[in-house]
Amino acid sequence: MMFRLALISTLFVSASALSGPTESVEGKKIMSKARELNGQYEEDLSWMTKFSMKFQSCHSIHSWGGEAGGGGQEDGVAHGSQHLVNFALCPSGQKSCSGGGEYVVELSEFVQAYTEAKKESEEAQCEAVQESCNCNYYDDEDVCFSGCYSKAGLDFCVEDENEFEIEDYLECKEAEFQNNYYQAYYIGPVCSSNGKAIHLELFTDESCSIAAKSGTYEKYNYSASLPYSKQSMVSNDLVSCKQENDDNNNNNGDDANANNNNNGNNYYEEPEVVEMCEQLYEEAAKCEKNLKYKNSAYRDTGSCDYIQKVLPALERVYHKNGGGGAATGFAIFFGLSTVAASAAAYYFFSKVERSTVDLASKEGNSFA
Repeated sequence: MMFRLALISTLFVSASALSGPTESVEGKKIMSKARELNGQYEEDLSWMTKFSMKFQSCHSIHSWGGEAGGGGQEDGVAHGSQHLVNFALCPSGQKSCSGGGEYVVELSEFVQAYTEAKKESEEAQCEAVQESCNCNYYDDEDVCFSGCYSKAGLDFCVEDENEFEIEDYLECKEAEFQNNYYQAYYIGPVCSSNGKAIHLELFTDESCSIAAKSGTYEKYNYSASLPYSKQSMVSNDLVSCKQENDDNNNNNGDDANANNNNNGNNYYEEPEVVEMCEQLYEEAAKCEKNLKYKNSAYRDTGSCDYIQKVLPALERVYHKNGGGGAATGFAIFFGLSTVAASAAAYYFFSKVERSTVDLASKEGNSFA
């Protein structure tokens, strides 16, 4: 009886997990159908301009089959680690995230979007300083600009040829050094032990699942520490999802000059959504039970159980079984449940499909 209850619980967890980010073979098939269905309608995301994005936590769980975290095989046998990021959309101007939504995406997707957005923001700040920095009469323009950057507190604007390129390691990739025996090492992003940060870590395998011995990076890099091994790759600060307009920046809060800066055209321009917010939102599992500014009929609550109940449970199992190197028996047990879990997931997918079609027939202009 206890075994039957355990099996039923496992099937529920496995089936529910497929409603969130997944890399299992069966999960890919089901999620591809869901994306095809949702792709029939283009959702209006203008409401997102009233929100700011906030990194909340990072989670590690076991992956089954697929390629996540080094599963690497499509035969449903191999298992490894899957890293997920939980982020929130919080109403802008609030100190709390009350009235916001909760979302989960793959760690690699989050750090790629975040890093790209951060780089674009920094480049824009550097260009703004250059435009206001009068270096026309200086023999060495770079020295002049460097002084302006320093005054503005933008030290990142000064280029360093030896600077570590974080963009190269947003996914597991071979490091640019080897040991004395020509053994390759790999660098990739991982969740911190408390889940409150994302770090880079050194590994001995190409799937970034076997951590290298402490001090290995320092040994072959002149005692220098691996960047972001202690400092988080992402910030907990709120990032506005509203695209700043250049004209608005030039106004400097002076409404009297608004017409001049808009070439005399007095009209309202619809604000745009920051690409990072739009990209991550489209890829994420969603829980929007209490989301403001979005019609309750269009709120996506399909992954609330996964985000709030299933994911924490899977992470507890992950850490209890020693992280990525879980016991073979654990993997086999999950393997036996794959077929039944897939059937259950397909049942839930069918319900989503029917509800989406019903919504389309009622409103005529449905959202994904």
